[in-house]
Amino acid sequence: MAEYNPLHKGHLHHISATRQMMPRSPIIVVLSSCFVQRGEPSFLDPWSRAEAALEAGADLVLHLPVAFSCHQAQVFASAAVDILAAAGVVTHLSFGMEGHKELLKKAGSILIQEPPSFKMRLRRWLDQGFSFVEARSRALEEIEPGLGAFLKGSNNILALAYHMRIAQRKLPIETISVKRIGAAYNQRDFDQIPSATAVRTLWEAGDRERALRGLPPFSARILEREDRRGRVVTTSNPRWWDLLRWRILSTPEDQMISSAEMAEGLENGLKRAARGAESYQDLLESTVSRRYPRSRIQRLCCHLMLSHQHWFNRACQRLGPSWIGVLATNDIGKVLLRRMRSTAELPVLSRFTSPPDGYSRGILALEERALTLWEILAGNPKVDSFRRRRIMMSPSNPLEGSSPEVA
Repeated sequence: MAEYNPLHKGHLHHISATRQMMPRSPIIVVLSSCFVQRGEPSFLDPWSRAEAALEAGADLVLHLPVAFSCHQAQVFASAAVDILAAAGVVTHLSFGMEGHKELLKKAGSILIQEPPSFKMRLRRWLDQGFSFVEARSRALEEIEPGLGAFLKGSNNILALAYHMRIAQRKLPIETISVKRIGAAYNQRDFDQIPSATAVRTLWEAGDRERALRGLPPFSARILEREDRRGRVVTTSNPRWWDLLRWRILSTPEDQMISSAEMAEGLENGLKRAARGAESYQDLLESTVSRRYPRSRIQRLCCHLMLSHQHWFNRACQRLGPSWIGVLATNDIGKVLLRRMRSTAELPVLSRFTSPPDGYSRGILALEERALTLWEILAGNPKVDSFRRRRIMMSPSNPLEGSSPEVA
């Protein structure tokens, strides 16, 4: 499960370390759509990021629809795990962590069982105005000292979500943790192995040479190529603020409240902020609070822009992914795809074709709105060009022998 927004040296380390631990196993990546978990349009389109994943050593790149990719950690992780489980060929899940696996198991056990002592503490912190994530972290720290600090790590939060989904569904998937190296994912400081946030920040500031140095050579080439094509998107793009401000100011309050993840009262706060804000950053600074952190507000804005409704959001969380989309593959991945024809529990799609049932069509319709908006932000006049995108192939040598394990 990844975003590769863009793929940096830390991501390459994770794939390489996984390959070293399971040298005879193909590697599958589930990659986020064109709007990512932190509530922003992706830096590059999904196909370019999938291409980078193949170059880094992945064999098959699957697609995590925007209904799940632009969401909080538990929704993001659960959907990605469900896709891997539905493929019917995966036995191991590899993820990066900042902490120790024992703490992961302790936190997971408490959150799955939800003992009264935890519920009481969680409610107390929520009543004091903390966000759910922060309240949960504080409640866990009171029960088991050290868990609060453990959940300060963004990769630990996702690792916990993966672990919980596997445990809750009793899936026959083993987990492999790789020690994260370099900066935390949202750290803006630049070091030898910068975070994706640091790379994007340098790029937006115009220091592109330093940004490119933080990437593996193949990832840097892809970024430079897409930049020449005008296909790099950031939230500093004036189109994003203009479209978002229009959307907030022109949408009636009773319609805004029905948008996914919109809490009562936030619609009025967004409207007040949009009237006086001069930029997207101004809007965020006016609306972020202890109860509603930055990532929550950013996702709210994305949901509003995509007309992602509350009722459909709830349906997606309840029902999960209903198809497996394929972004890219090499020769080894093609072998896996042939196996998936008999093992997959969900339809496998390599193009944007209409699924058979209404729920699946709803997920696809939301995906098409997201891809169209991303193309508009990129300034592409052919906003339906993604419909012509085919599964991407990359030459490779098939693994000698065979293994049922897929990381």
